[in-house]
Amino acid sequence: MKNTNTENRNQTTEAVEISIQDKKNELAMDMFKQAIKLKKETAFVNPETATDEEALGILISQFAKWDGKKIFDTSYNAFEDSNFHSFNESFEKLWTKEVVYKNYVKLIKGGN
Repeated sequence: MKNTNTENRNQTTEAVEISIQDKKNELAMDMFKQAIKLKKETAFVNPETATDEEALGILISQFAKWDGKKIFDTSYNAFEDSNFHSFNESFEKLWTKEVVYKNYVKLIKGGN
């Protein structure tokens, strides 16, 4: 009997914790959608024609303070979360080749 009560209490606690996480995720998504809506209103002459993706791109760029590495990391993690693992391998190689390597070569040659 004691084990059953403990098991029931553990299951109830787990259910409450899951419910809290679900509510937090829902709140985060609502706030995220609101941020996109606000960015459309402030960044576009005609907000109705702007896509969510355009507004999100601006938000990410501004949040990252136009830092390419942070923008790359954000994109990389979004693709990873969406299970684009093979794409991410190529994406990372391209980033390394196009940005990291070219900056290294510039540095070696004494350029800015």
